[in-house]
Amino acid sequence: MAGFQPAITINEAMQRIKNNEYLLPAFQREYVWKPWQIEELFDSLMRGYPISSMLFWQVKDESKTAWKFYRFLEYYRERYHTHNDYFNTSSHKDFYAVLDGQQRLTSLYLALFGHYDIHRSHHKRENDDKNFKICDFYFNLTQSKKPENENVEYEFLWLDKVETKEQDIYIDKYQQKWFKCKSIYNIADINEIMEISENSNLQKEERKRLSEFHTLIFNTKDRSKINFYLEEEKNPDKAVNIFIRINSNGESLDYSDILFSIAIANWNKIDARTEINNLVDKINENFKISKDLILKGFLYLFHQNIKFQINSFDKNFIEFIETKWEDIKNAFIETFKLLRSFGFEAKTLSSNNAVLPILYFIYHKNLTNNIVESVGCQENRELIKKWLLRVIIFKPFGGSGDTVLTNMRKAFIKEFKQNEVFFDREIELFPLQEIEKEAKYNQKIDDDFLKDNVLVHRKSSSEAFAVLALLYPNLDYKNNDFDKDHLHPESAYVKYEKIYKEKNEGYWNFQVYDSLLNLQMLDKNENKSKKDKPLKQWVDENCKDDRKAFLEKHLIPDVDLSLENFNEFLEARERLMIDKLKEKLNLY
Repeated sequence: MAGFQPAITINEAMQRIKNNEYLLPAFQREYVWKPWQIEELFDSLMRGYPISSMLFWQVKDESKTAWKFYRFLEYYRERYHTHNDYFNTSSHKDFYAVLDGQQRLTSLYLALFGHYDIHRSHHKRENDDKNFKICDFYFNLTQSKKPENENVEYEFLWLDKVETKEQDIYIDKYQQKWFKCKSIYNIADINEIMEISENSNLQKEERKRLSEFHTLIFNTKDRSKINFYLEEEKNPDKAVNIFIRINSNGESLDYSDILFSIAIANWNKIDARTEINNLVDKINENFKISKDLILKGFLYLFHQNIKFQINSFDKNFIEFIETKWEDIKNAFIETFKLLRSFGFEAKTLSSNNAVLPILYFIYHKNLTNNIVESVGCQENRELIKKWLLRVIIFKPFGGSGDTVLTNMRKAFIKEFKQNEVFFDREIELFPLQEIEKEAKYNQKIDDDFLKDNVLVHRKSSSEAFAVLALLYPNLDYKNNDFDKDHLHPESAYVKYEKIYKEKNEGYWNFQVYDSLLNLQMLDKNENKSKKDKPLKQWVDENCKDDRKAFLEKHLIPDVDLSLENFNEFLEARERLMIDKLKEKLNLY
């Protein structure tokens, strides 16, 4: 019967998850809790604080096949294991879909049955066990030392298996005894607690805390039990509406999460959640996007209104997108492959919005299979790269991305109408100038603009990459065979500072030394051979018989290149770069 049901213990809920009696509907968002949130959840439970009621939907009959359902995570690894496994419910017994409470239930399940993998500082961002602390959940039975988290009374922590050796009772360097929470399932009753206490030499207070934890899991007191409301409505659409109504006002759920929920719930033949997640994962091998960009891509390609609004993702639109999915997916992949061939990656593509006009052109001009490699697309590749580098430099999106994107689309078609045409004239080449004019960021580039807004960028910035790629176009960007390099080496800054202090002259701070004024783009092998050589020495050794041509190639001013003359060099380099950038950037 629908309504609030008798509260259940934590163990009862965990067993239902293990037995796939609790599943997650396709429109449920993924797990997002951080380790500290799980630790504080258990502290709250131990202190007898109630956790909010949950909402379950009883799924039976035809509803089992109306949506796709997923199992709870058995372990979590940021970025690499965040997706729930699909569970085929066509022949499954009746079950409950969790509409509200997934984050809390997953947290309990990971703590009691799984593990949480935390990236090791200063290790590679690769999916390899050596780059992660594979952690079990532990409860501090001793707590003689002040907890790391001052908000808690009962200390729980995710501890690395390398440190704990996966022991049921782990003793830290402060002689505190920590109990591995999943081992609670090896303790049947109070007699076994006494046996463990004796074997592990637990003191009275430690034994008491272990007993309290056992009670929390198996004989949960009423105030800490899991309360839930059961919805028995058979209409699946109502389940979606309930989910949206519950979550649309929450702070932690983005609006795009709700739209994603609606979108994937309305695909009939394709497992949208898995497909979109896989696409995002593939692109993120080199870039950093979220499902938001895929959703925005749907709108940008086919919808009159590109703003995120629930009524934009009606059933007809989503069903139409499903029919186009393979082509859309391939266009996304090839678009990002094209960007990678330009030398872009996550840290240099500062605006994912900039991808969408490129995607629009590639998709609607049927260039997906040719844009990256075809000789016939060479001119379009050059125009797209030039436009994208300019976008990174000029930064047109600001805080009004949707408005700018809508205006940019007018370069292809002034009045976009759904399911009709996508160009209002013959367009063979990517319309760089038209896009800039429609978005109103085309401008005359003068000295002040370049000094104040461009040349100040430092080596690690995406803008520095864009400027250098524009100034040094002939390197092998496709194979990532390039490096940003300090002309006067970074390691020489301290020496430069000392020289000018001794001369009692003003010197530039490191922010200027590290800026574009002292940067170039080099072939990787050339940069390896240069290393930390003084600029004057490097030029003298490599200019051969044509110093002038070498300096012009590397955009180095023909002045005294010793470190003692850095200030004059910087002034001359600024003039050289301003002249070259005005030549490159002034199209109008």
